[in-house]
Amino acid sequence: MWFKNLKIYRFSKPFKISSEALEQQLTEKSFQPCASTQPSSFGWVAPLGATTEENSTQLTHSIAKTTMICVRQEERILPSSVINDSLNEKLDVIQSETGRRPVGKYKQSIKDELILDLLPKAFTRSKRTYAYLDQEGQYLIVDAASNNKAEELVELLRQTLGSLPVVPLKTNTLPTLLMTSWLKGNDLKDDFLIKDECELRESDDEGAILRCKRQDLSSDEIQMHLDSGKEVTKLAINWNDTIECILQDDLAIKRLKFSDEILDQAADDGAEDPAARFDADFNLMTGELSRFIPRLIEVLGGELESTIKN
Repeated sequence: MWFKNLKIYRFSKPFKISSEALEQQLTEKSFQPCASTQPSSFGWVAPLGATTEENSTQLTHSIAKTTMICVRQEERILPSSVINDSLNEKLDVIQSETGRRPVGKYKQSIKDELILDLLPKAFTRSKRTYAYLDQEGQYLIVDAASNNKAEELVELLRQTLGSLPVVPLKTNTLPTLLMTSWLKGNDLKDDFLIKDECELRESDDEGAILRCKRQDLSSDEIQMHLDSGKEVTKLAINWNDTIECILQDDLAIKRLKFSDEILDQAADDGAEDPAARFDADFNLMTGELSRFIPRLIEVLGGELESTIKN
């Protein structure tokens, strides 16, 4: 189970909970499929069963002091075009019978009834979002490509536990300042390598945006854009020859990839057993991230003190 994106949250107060206690609390908000007239459903599912097709019901999966959790969202697909077509047909019938076309609240009530009639016939689609709790590093790491998806999981976890003292990770140095400095050739560390992709923006909200792929970022052309005042908001980097990713100005990590050596080691450790493979992937992934995340924080000047409370 390899994460592709990282949204990193810091526990603002020491967070300790046993796997057994967490399992019991997650069970109270476990996933239930959509009822016939229910537009969506949201709840916890087994991380192991969702990825290995194992018949697992465990809502937590722990190795050492890290615990994987998974939320599933199911929603009924009912396109607005289908609703509008059915509504117009119904309105045409009423108009032909009464001579008047419903409007306002009457029209809305007809629409609501149609939706209830159509929902049981609609197909469903399902999505899963994974996260893990790192009680040693005191992080919550969510594999989500958007802030909204990450926040949905965080909010459900907060409802499940009653409280959840987490805040998005923030550092003393803004990522934009560091990435811009790196691209100008300043302060680049030996264990970080700039790749061939970036996004440059003017500081003005309405300013120009330049996106580069497969580009020599040390070229005079790129330096000219930096000299004109553009800042780096996304940058492809390699860390320690083990991790490649896109670092963003909000500290989100996108398109996370691990080296072939790490993936091969996971394949060897997991052999042919799906559960063992899951454990090998999880163990190696969290092990690498437990080194990468603190190092990234270090080069960004450390964490803001306001997010850390002992």
